Amino acid sequence: MVLLCTFRLPLLLTCLAGTLASEREQGRTSEKTTPYGPSSVEINGVNTVTVEVPYGFQCSANCFPACTFTWTRGGLTTQGPELNLQLKEQVPPQVLICMATNPTTGKSVRVSKTVNVTAGPSNIKITGPDTLSSGVTSNFSCSADCYPSCSYTWTISSEAQSTVTTKYGQTISVTPDSWEIAEELICEAQDTVSLLYISTYVTPYVARGPEDISITGASSVTLGDTYNFVCFVDCTPSCNFTWTFNGKIFNGDEIQLPIFHKGHKPVVSSKLVVTVDEYRHNEALTCEAKNVASGVTAVSTKILSVTDPISVQPVSQDKPLAHQPFSLQCVGSQNPASILWLKNGLPIAVSGRVSLSPNNITMSFSPLLQSDGGLYQCIVSQGGAAIKGVGYQLNVNYGPLQAVIIQSGKGPVGKVLYLLPGSKTALQCSALCYPTCTYTWIYKGRLAEMNASFSLTPETTMDGGPLSCVAYNSVTNDNSTANTSVVLIDGPSNVTISGPGSLEVGVKASFKCIAQCSPSCSYTWSVYGRTMHGSVVDITVNRYVATESFSCEAHNTITGKTGTANETLSVTDSHWCGC
Repeated sequence: MVLLCTFRLPLLLTCLAGTLASEREQGRTSEKTTPYGPSSVEINGVNTVTVEVPYGFQCSANCFPACTFTWTRGGLTTQGPELNLQLKEQVPPQVLICMATNPTTGKSVRVSKTVNVTAGPSNIKITGPDTLSSGVTSNFSCSADCYPSCSYTWTISSEAQSTVTTKYGQTISVTPDSWEIAEELICEAQDTVSLLYISTYVTPYVARGPEDISITGASSVTLGDTYNFVCFVDCTPSCNFTWTFNGKIFNGDEIQLPIFHKGHKPVVSSKLVVTVDEYRHNEALTCEAKNVASGVTAVSTKILSVTDPISVQPVSQDKPLAHQPFSLQCVGSQNPASILWLKNGLPIAVSGRVSLSPNNITMSFSPLLQSDGGLYQCIVSQGGAAIKGVGYQLNVNYGPLQAVIIQSGKGPVGKVLYLLPGSKTALQCSALCYPTCTYTWIYKGRLAEMNASFSLTPETTMDGGPLSCVAYNSVTNDNSTANTSVVLIDGPSNVTISGPGSLEVGVKASFKCIAQCSPSCSYTWSVYGRTMHGSVVDITVNRYVATESFSCEAHNTITGKTGTANETLSVTDSHWCGC
């Protein structure tokens, strides 16, 4: 048997049988001329192909004279014993059909081969941070286009230690040591079916710091003065600095000292000049250093003890009372050029009631009102920056005003408080006053409770009576009282109808429905089959009947209970002769 071998790819070798004679034909004599075949028809070639890679397939058969071959793949048809296949895109498994035909006898045999299709690997890439931080774990992911799937192998090379580590999986974690300079990460993606592979690599730089961050400068400061503060930190390659003070953000000047060649850690400093302009007793000064490569940050905080030479104080020790005179003074200033007064951060407008002394040092209220309460500050300018003094919180003592009794879940109580017998009722006394008032409850002329809250559970109508709450302000020495009357809900009972003892045709008669009811009941009458409302009803009989019946129903609007009285009266007619 003679073989014709063609090398199509480094990985693929297709050997085609020659057309001289097959092994099955070696025993035949050249004199035999009887046609036979096709038989033993088969397709030779790989079982899996990869997109963009060329492949060759051979169709062979025992046949005399030599068979002709026709290939069919999908809607495509080619002639000859060989089929060249190179797919351009991912497609489903391909069915290759070869039909061998004896040109003499016309007989044909068809065989098929199903070839799986893979794609890739291609478009490999590694995703992860551009820089690493010593001691910090970073994740890297490798991806490639593969069909049906890829397997991934990582090779991690440490430049500092000259070591190589192999890991498997699409994602890996890397934690460089403090002495590392860079890590080389190589990812190899291999198609799980075709076993073809590609690789790529990245070399992320290892950043260090910020470390040993600190702030130098004064710990005690005075409003109006200027101080220098410097932030020091160890950082490679460099850091950016952000200062935070008094709710504001500053960016300080950066100075890098390139002394790497001396074997020292690089030192970066940031300088901040701060003018303290508001008193807060203790104020935090914060410096944040951020590594420009890794983004890692470090923070240092310095607590400054702040002294304010200016403050607002009351002129006298008397407590500020509403409707009484009161004065404030701006103290601590030495020959002020100007003084500006603020209330809750806004300038104060003077008036006939609120006045300033000629040098603006003293502010007077004549008289002081409840609305004058707030934070008072003075801003002093004396040859330099303006200084805002320590504020004085003015709390005006007033009240009590508008004392009121509140029933839990129902709101303010009126002049009468209706309660169900046996029910527990929670009450609250409230009044406008500063400081908070004390409260006293008086029930039926007796001291019942000394608290803002009070509850009672009346059992019978005898438990009703007057209830008062007295609010008292120990500073103003004033009081305010809220009054109500407790009435138990009762009835209706003893429902009766009062009126004439008989009816006369054509004569109007008035009847009244009466019931024991707390609070007052509503009344509904049933007369002549009609419904009428009110405690009093007028009845006029228009024709003679022996008797006339009617009823009255009393309804308690709170409990919903009812009671009924019925009346039947005889009817007379002065004009009826009876014949």
